[in-house]
Amino acid sequence: MTTTLVLGGPRSGKSRHAEALHLAARIARHQERRPRQWRTVETLDLTRALLGSRQPVLIDDLGGWLRGLLDEESLWSHPHRARQLVDDRLDELSVAMRAVPFDVVAVTNDPSWVRLPDDPAERLYVDLLGQVNHRISAVSHNVYAVMAGRVLDLSSSPVVGSV
Repeated sequence: MTTTLVLGGPRSGKSRHAEALHLAARIARHQERRPRQWRTVETLDLTRALLGSRQPVLIDDLGGWLRGLLDEESLWSHPHRARQLVDDRLDELSVAMRAVPFDVVAVTNDPSWVRLPDDPAERLYVDLLGQVNHRISAVSHNVYAVMAGRVLDLSSSPVVGSV
């Protein structure tokens, strides 16, 4: 099955696009006579949720997941430990996203267009979200950027080296 990453700024239309992908997938499955419902995942243990699901999953959003991880582990002032935790979770999540036998769509904010914040905690978040997006993009069949309500298909674009 396919894994898709949809990224964009706040109020860009990224969630609407992800939902449209969900609808298109549902219609295609219905035509195949194998209807499946989507499951929305809102958890900090995305890997377990994906592996435990038996149906397509919409993850909305990876930025909220990242904030939740940093909050839960109180890592906002511990950049080295935060990076290690995020790396470990991304290793697991990447494997799970490739292994599941159903479609996965992940929605995320794109921090590349914002000025880096002065606050060290927010700077850490922006840096880590860039890392999350890069890693999930690397395991996704499709990658879409949504800006000003327009969708750019980045799926066949060249990939920059690892973060």
